[in-house]
Amino acid sequence: MALIKGYFEKISLNLEQVIGAEFAAAAVLCTLGVVLGKVSWTQFFVLSTFEIIFFGLNATICGGLFGAVDMGGSMYVHTFGTYFGLGATYFFHKNKAT
Repeated sequence: MALIKGYFEKISLNLEQVIGAEFAAAAVLCTLGVVLGKVSWTQFFVLSTFEIIFFGLNATICGGLFGAVDMGGSMYVHTFGTYFGLGATYFFHKNKAT
């Protein structure tokens, strides 16, 4: 039931969408462990916003296009999160090797 009739609509969620969102949040937490102490909270907010986009793209390509089966979520979540975090530390490092 909406508070103001006509302005709000129900958002339908199923269990598969909720689990997918949880996996994306876990990937961001893996990245947080890697970049902790190197980035500010504002930088981490921007980084996590881009990571959610790239995580969805990675899961779609690996699961849909390549047909890779990931039963526990370790390949999509942990591996992507840590490698994304390692790439981010190289990007945010002040003294990059040229």
